[in-house]
Amino acid sequence: MKFKDKVVLITGAAVGIGREAALAFAREGATVVINYSKSVDEANETLRQVKELGGEGIVAQADVANETAVRQMFEDCAKRYGHIDILVNNAGVTAFIPFSDLEAVTDSVWSRLLDTNVKGTFFCSREAAKWMKPDRKPAIINISSQAGIRPIGSSMPYSVSKAAVIHMNECLALTLAPQIRVNCVAPGPVDNTRWNKAKADFDHEKYVANAQKSVPLGRVGEPADIAAAILFLAEENNFCTGVTLSVDGGNFLK
Repeated sequence: MKFKDKVVLITGAAVGIGREAALAFAREGATVVINYSKSVDEANETLRQVKELGGEGIVAQADVANETAVRQMFEDCAKRYGHIDILVNNAGVTAFIPFSDLEAVTDSVWSRLLDTNVKGTFFCSREAAKWMKPDRKPAIINISSQAGIRPIGSSMPYSVSKAAVIHMNECLALTLAPQIRVNCVAPGPVDNTRWNKAKADFDHEKYVANAQKSVPLGRVGEPADIAAAILFLAEENNFCTGVTLSVDGGNFLK
């Protein structure tokens, strides 16, 4: 098992990519800390599935945009386990606003997305670094988006926030080297996410059909595809740092 005896904290692990990553790490022997903000029932379900796989873990409530709550979460985890080996900054929020609707992009929208997606990533990375031991070959994996590479996505503030995550990833990689590796995953279209289901006009069949036509690999991504990339970047023998790995079936090429 690649991650036996490793302690992994995953933010936003109640559903979607975060849950799939938690299950993937559990299959490889890791102890998983399942962070959530509001979705307590879903977080407990993730924990149930982790234990069903024979894994160990706990749930940990904290809004990653709340600096004080983040500090407390990491202190509690460190007291329990003695260290943190891997952090996956997966928690994120969005707003569904057409790029052309500039008036709808209010100060509150900017604050909500930047606070969670950008500040939250920084707060968690800073606290995790305090409890990571260089001899255990620790790693931080940030989750951005193809929207952070080019102007696409659910809204302009979301695209900008995910671009900031990519740049922060590079800044943290330089700052924390050589003790801690820091890398980023930029997913393309992903099926079976809470965000898709939150769209009032979401047409799943159309979404899948469009992906089959437009994505070079001929399908929409799944949370498991992103989880596999996360585990790859978290492996001890990985010689990558400061990397942003596109996981989009080749969609970026078009």
